[in-house]
Amino acid sequence: MGLFARIKAVWYALINKSVTEMEDKHVIALADTKLQQATERLKEARQGLITYQAMVLKVQGQVQSETSRITSLTGQIKNHLKANQEEMAGQLALELAQVKTELESNKEQLAQHQENYENNLLKMKAALKEIGNSKKDLQKKKAALQMENALAEVSETAGALNTSFDVSTDIGEIMSRVDDQINKAKARSKVAGDLSDQGLDNLKAKQAAEQAEASELLAQFKIEQGLAEPSSEPSEKTVGPQKQATPESSE
Repeated sequence: MGLFARIKAVWYALINKSVTEMEDKHVIALADTKLQQATERLKEARQGLITYQAMVLKVQGQVQSETSRITSLTGQIKNHLKANQEEMAGQLALELAQVKTELESNKEQLAQHQENYENNLLKMKAALKEIGNSKKDLQKKKAALQMENALAEVSETAGALNTSFDVSTDIGEIMSRVDDQINKAKARSKVAGDLSDQGLDNLKAKQAAEQAEASELLAQFKIEQGLAEPSSEPSEKTVGPQKQATPESSE
C-alpha cells in the first residue's frame, strides 16, 4: 500500500471514529430520528398503496363491466338466432369472444393486483407494529439511560468528595468558627447585662412602691364598694374623687 493510500485510510478511520463518538453521545436522539424517518417513509408508502388500490378498483370495475357486457351479448345473440338473423348473431358472437378474452385477461390482472395489494398491506401493518414497539422500547431505554447517567454522576461526585473532603478537618473547622461566633454573642450579652445592673436597684424599688400603692388602693376600693370591712386604722387613700364632709344640721 502506497503512502497516500495509507494516509487516506488513516484519515477515513479518524473520521469514522469521530462520527461514531458523536453518534454515541447522541444515540437516543439518533434512534428517535431513525424512527421518525421510518414513519415518514411508511406514510409515503401508504399514499402509494392508496394509489395502487385505486388502480385495482379500476380493473375490478372493468371486470364487472365486461361480465355485464357478456351477459348482454349472450342474450342479444339468442334473440337474433330466434329471429333467424344469423349475420347479426355472428357479429355479436365475434364481439362476445373478444369481450370474454379481455375479461379473462383482466381477471388474471385483478387477481395479481389484489394479491400484491394484500402482501404490501401486510408488510405495512407489520412495519407499523414494529415501529410502534421500537418507540416504546426506545422510551424505556431512554429512561434507563437517564437513570444510569444520574447514578454515575452521583457516584462520581461521592467519590470526589471522599478524596477531597475531610469531615474531621473541613466541617470541624467550620463548626469551631460557629462556636466562636456563639461565644462572642454570649459575651456581648453578659457585658450588656452587667452594665445595666447599675440602675437595677432603683427600678426594683420603684416597682415595689407601685405594687404597694396598687394593693392599698384595691383595699380601699373594696371598702367603698362594701366588699370588705374597714380597718380600725384610717386610710388616706381612696379610689375615685373623694366626697367632702358636710356639717351636720342642728335641730
